[in-house]
Amino acid sequence: MPQFSCPKCGAALAVDPGTQIAKCQFCGTVTYVDRSEALFYYLLPFTIDEVKARGIFKRWTAGPSMAKELEHGCKVTKIVKEFFPVFRFRRSVNKSEKVFVRPARGTTLPGMHNLEIPPGGEVIYDDKVSIGDAKQIDPDISIGSYIGEMPGNAIDQALVYFPIYEITYEFEGKSYDVVIDGSSGRVYSGPSPSRGSAQYMAVMGISFVLGLIGGYLACAVHVLFIVLAAGGLLAGRYMAQQVVTKKSAAVAGEAAGGSAAQAGEGASAADAQDAQSGAPSDAAQDAQTAENNAEPEVKQ
Repeated sequence: MPQFSCPKCGAALAVDPGTQIAKCQFCGTVTYVDRSEALFYYLLPFTIDEVKARGIFKRWTAGPSMAKELEHGCKVTKIVKEFFPVFRFRRSVNKSEKVFVRPARGTTLPGMHNLEIPPGGEVIYDDKVSIGDAKQIDPDISIGSYIGEMPGNAIDQALVYFPIYEITYEFEGKSYDVVIDGSSGRVYSGPSPSRGSAQYMAVMGISFVLGLIGGYLACAVHVLFIVLAAGGLLAGRYMAQQVVTKKSAAVAGEAAGGSAAQAGEGASAADAQDAQSGAPSDAAQDAQTAENNAEPEVKQ
């Protein structure tokens, strides 16, 4: 009989052949026994009921990328509420924790390799857990088939029953599958009816042309703004220089006029002072000198 250890406390698990569920007699941890090892065993509960799931599907069919008549022309032929088994790998990669999810059962359903398990949302899958009206899908893939592709070092590994709504619908004579995440409402779709490629290309072409026009206008406005700003700076600098030059000339003229006025005022003041003191002027002194020189000649 193979020997398995509890993934939590490491104690030996007594597992009978053909048994997939075991409970540790020491710590009480419920584990799933894979063909190669014992794993933590969890269930992620539904948070979205079927009514909400149908509403999510309806809004998805009305999306802008879907065929124009899909919302009203499609017919849901099957909707199944089920717990789908996936392996969850918690790994240490470059000193950071990463979580990887892989399907534990072979399937062609869309999105089963891209499911996201919210941290802390799982509950231990033991005899106290009820799956309600959901269908439980059993694993048929060994966890060992994924170990080789996992990066980094293992922190822990677990089997998690993931809640999904599997929806099959028909449109224009063809059948399609969609999966809705029963915990977050995210939609996973494979090939689906979409708008015609001609309409898509036309919309893309218009968007491309509008983008080019917008880019051209943005560049033109940007360049014009730079030119105007540079011109404004140069004009401001020139005007400031002119103002400074005119102000300097005015100040110099005022200074020169003030000096001349002060000189004239000084001369007038000197003449007035001479008149008051009785001193002869320069002309009077010259006349007196000539008269004095003529007197000797007369006497002779």
